[in-house]
Amino acid sequence: MKIAVTGASGFIGRYLVEALLADGHQVVALGRAGSGKPAQAGGGLIAEETDYSEQSLTGIFAGLDAVVHLAGRRMTREDEPNRLAPFVEPNVLATENLMRAAKAAGASKVAIASTIAVYSARNEAPYRETEVPQPLNAYGLSKLMAEQYANLYAPTAGIVLTNLRFAAVYGHGEKGTPALMRFINEATEKRTLTLQGNRLISVDQLYVRDAVGAILAALDDKNPGGTFNIGCGDAYTVVEMAETVNSVFGNAGNLVTENSHEAPARKNRMDISHAAAVLGWRPRYGLAEGLSDFLATRDKACDR
Repeated sequence: MKIAVTGASGFIGRYLVEALLADGHQVVALGRAGSGKPAQAGGGLIAEETDYSEQSLTGIFAGLDAVVHLAGRRMTREDEPNRLAPFVEPNVLATENLMRAAKAAGASKVAIASTIAVYSARNEAPYRETEVPQPLNAYGLSKLMAEQYANLYAPTAGIVLTNLRFAAVYGHGEKGTPALMRFINEATEKRTLTLQGNRLISVDQLYVRDAVGAILAALDDKNPGGTFNIGCGDAYTVVEMAETVNSVFGNAGNLVTENSHEAPARKNRMDISHAAAVLGWRPRYGLAEGLSDFLATRDKACDR
């Protein structure tokens, strides 16, 4: 197939482009000007710059079979949790432009990367796709709006649409701000990991290669489309994450608590049974396995 990948030079995008090329697909890798090119992984790769306008995308999408939409703006620590404006253009309007361009180009499949942040504590855990989502913040709302627009548009465009609600994705190349990535950076430098707050707070952590596996399943001809939770099937507590990181990265025991406590906390995880039943997808990596592959991938990259 000829497949366009938006956000191809980003964290998930680099792994996806490599996997698609390895499977023999032709890949059109898209990014904004100055975003960098995806890692080269063989023939069949075409790199294109876009401003994500409908006009720009329509020209690039000509002759495509499918589109994977990874581009977008994530929440940062500097963002106001309930301010929607910064997310409207990159997350909502860009998705509208993409859907319209995909129709004009005759693409038959679109897979969109959504997020666990469409859910919150107002939803029952584990989160299920049959629930009415209650977004966690403005970012989550913007991704839900993008999903809903795509759901509105796809049937009239003859597009098989798949929305993939990813849990917190980790792996080599991810930014160091999430707690798990901070633990990895500290353990790599053989520093002491410090736990603060409630040690039983948990996170649904998804290894990047499992995220890619879900996208590949979404592109399969047998996929009828729909919305799917894509997580690890569990949620790891902060102390479980810290101890596992230390074990894998050779920093065992180097862990202290500071103003830390344990209080009952529900596991904010997603039910992934729908993805297993319809897509045939299941995560291959538990936390220890994912971290071990992370380490091997990083070491391989450093040897190049």
